[in-house]
Amino acid sequence: MPRYRIVTDTLAALSRKPLVEKLARVLDPVADDLESHREMYDTLTGESLTGHPIHPALVHFPIGITMGAAALEIVGLGRFTAATTVLSGITVATALPTAVTGLAEWTRGRPDTRQRHVGALHAMAASAGTTLSLLSFVLRLMRAHGAARIFLFGAAGAYGVAGFIGGDLVYGRDLAQDGDEEAV
Repeated sequence: MPRYRIVTDTLAALSRKPLVEKLARVLDPVADDLESHREMYDTLTGESLTGHPIHPALVHFPIGITMGAAALEIVGLGRFTAATTVLSGITVATALPTAVTGLAEWTRGRPDTRQRHVGALHAMAASAGTTLSLLSFVLRLMRAHGAARIFLFGAAGAYGVAGFIGGDLVYGRDLAQDGDEEAV
């Protein structure tokens, strides 16, 4: 029995919820439109730039910056509000290109319903992280740093879940492009 079976079983159960299918149906036409613009699609998936996906490299920015800001909050006990404000803004700015490249990658798994659902669940978690980061950033600009911390820690948790699900997509569901497994 796999060591983290409870986590993967929970992920599988969540991916079967009707809300996830509804989100997948919303994403489908957007992904279709993106795929129809072949040059842009090839750039977003990394085909024309590097020959391998760009999304896995970009996810480190919103996730890592959010985790760094959360660490500063814990270690600094509120003394680094200017730094965490800047980091929250950078998180929001890096989330958009990360999301767009993720959508382009998601199109690869759409023929498989389970991959499609897990991809939609990943998008939900990442969107929650970005929304919470945006709220944290806005609250920081309003000098409501206490409330901003709560949203920051929520964003860190949501991005952590999104990262886990993204890893499951690539490694657990074999969504990697042909040849990617050799690079791992």
